[in-house]
Amino acid sequence: MTLDLLRRGLKMSHLRLLSELSNQSRLTDAAIALGMTQPAASRLIAEIERITEAEVYVRSGRGIELTDVGRKLAERCVRILQEFADAGRDIEEHKSGQSGHVTIGSVTGPAIEYVLPALRHIRLSYPDISISVEVGPSNTLAPMLEDGRLDFSFSRVPAELDPSLFEEKPLLREPALMVGRIGHPLTRSQFPLEFEAFLGFDWVLPPVGSPIRATAEQALRDKGLALPSRVLTTSSFLFTLASVQQTNAVAPVARSVANSFATRPDGSPGTVTILECSVSLSVQTYSFLMRKGQVLTPAAQIVAREVLRAVTGQERYP
Repeated sequence: MTLDLLRRGLKMSHLRLLSELSNQSRLTDAAIALGMTQPAASRLIAEIERITEAEVYVRSGRGIELTDVGRKLAERCVRILQEFADAGRDIEEHKSGQSGHVTIGSVTGPAIEYVLPALRHIRLSYPDISISVEVGPSNTLAPMLEDGRLDFSFSRVPAELDPSLFEEKPLLREPALMVGRIGHPLTRSQFPLEFEAFLGFDWVLPPVGSPIRATAEQALRDKGLALPSRVLTTSSFLFTLASVQQTNAVAPVARSVANSFATRPDGSPGTVTILECSVSLSVQTYSFLMRKGQVLTPAAQIVAREVLRAVTGQERYP
């Protein structure tokens, strides 16, 4: 028989405490963060355990550790409280019309190719909507989306996370190109270059398991080639760009990124050279992601619609 937690007395104060305990290892610290005394927090914990008929934490060293039941309940409390926060934003945005703040996450390729052009249009058509963009790898963006720090993202569900936590609309595969510095020794060779030509140079790659690294490594295997022996690993695109510009290192990057930095807006040469390769690189499909069951605020709906229109020509978000 399913426990009806609301009928059994679960309250907002219980949700807030459990949510805080997902980030704290001491009950006292959680109590302070919520502006209550430690005895009051202890009473709430006792009430939660009575309502759920289960232990929600155990003592661990000088602190506490949530049990499996406590952790699952805390995760849901985080999401429930985020929905309440979103509801408050809904109300404020409806009061003020087409305004509000939206936070987008995106991997680098679609951020440059689609998000940035869409934002130019949004700034002109909806000047009262403020927007933050978090650009990074999917394994950074997905937890931010899960806990409500992002409204939506253009990224991938990392292998270590449960896909059922998200609503996913697959969009596009991400073509990639090899780049090097202006005047790189490989520019003196005839294009397109054979893939083995790049193995004579250092490579700059994102961490193991990242889509673009996995794509490049699989392309080498498919050609029967060894993996690069000299690799600089970094999750920072800016560090990748600086390394390529200042050394003879090469790097696979999203095509939109390569094109942006290889040619300036006035058509003059940029800061890197595209090293045309005989092998086509295509990174796995990225998606439009939201939290499972999430309802976008009116402002987020507008921004999602405009970016999706830039990506696919669709005018409706999922």
